[in-house]
Amino acid sequence: IRIAEPALIHLREYLGITSFIAVMGNKGPTIVRMEEPSLPVTVNVRVGSVLSFLWSATGRVFLGLHDEPAVRALARQEFDTLGETQDPPAPFDTLVTQLQDEIKRFECVCARDTNLKGSSAVAAPVFNYAGQLTAVLTALGASGGFDTSLNGPIAVCVRQQAQRISQQLGYNIA
Repeated sequence: IRIAEPALIHLREYLGITSFIAVMGNKGPTIVRMEEPSLPVTVNVRVGSVLSFLWSATGRVFLGLHDEPAVRALARQEFDTLGETQDPPAPFDTLVTQLQDEIKRFECVCARDTNLKGSSAVAAPVFNYAGQLTAVLTALGASGGFDTSLNGPIAVCVRQQAQRISQQLGYNIA
């Protein structure tokens, strides 16, 4: 978390958006540190917030890359309750495969108006020295002025900062 602090501040200052780092908690992806810009309107997440595996960019990175049975069970439980309120975006295994492919190709996930209406996010994985997913770095902002393109300036910056954190944790980026 301490290693990620300069990246959070960089995202806040350089892009003028909320940034946070999340780790896998016992209930799901959990925000453990965040930085907010000094804008009059901020996005409503806080340290300790548990995010959706299916609708948040952060959760989607965890879902796509975290293959631990307990984590998949939490995500599957969330997926199984979807049918009560809305149609799932794809069968569970297909969704996981799509996320894996997207992360492998773009090294990040973007979400627009899926977790909270009016908010968008870009999230990138942080790996440790053994190549294991350790955390997810996320930039979050109001959808109106937030570029969620996978090759846009926000995605590029988030990817670069996540890679920098990973390298400091001993991950060898090939």
